[in-house]
Amino acid sequence: MDVSSIFITLVILLVCARVLAEIASRLHAPPVIGELLAGILLGPSLFGFIEPNQLLKLLAEIGIILLLFEVGLETDIKQLVRSGLQSTSVAVLGVVLPLGFGFFVSFYLFDLSLLVSLFIGSALTATSIGITVRVLTDLGRHRPFGGCHLDC
Repeated sequence: MDVSSIFITLVILLVCARVLAEIASRLHAPPVIGELLAGILLGPSLFGFIEPNQLLKLLAEIGIILLLFEVGLETDIKQLVRSGLQSTSVAVLGVVLPLGFGFFVSFYLFDLSLLVSLFIGSALTATSIGITVRVLTDLGRHRPFGGCHLDC
């Protein structure tokens, strides 16, 4: 894959994701829904305009790592505990349920190995946290108790 086709692919991907994010936003839905829809439309699931390759997979991995790193930077455990049992329970369940469900289904229902099942559970946890943070950020509710953002 030459450099020009890489840039054309990235431009198509970013423009489509941004346009669908704007449409979702105007329909009072989180913009991340439009971005996910762009991936479904452009990827092999529907029209197949963009074929997942090693470069796109690497960029996606870097993106999720940076998103989760930002979440870690902005996480204040003391503030979470101070916000009450209900908030703490929701946060803990948001990690434990996807991990447990992903592990249980892949290990017991699909008979996958222990390591693969743990990986699937971990992947579900990471993506659920990532999507939750994006939705909360898009709704302006990511830091409801104040605090410093990365740009302060």
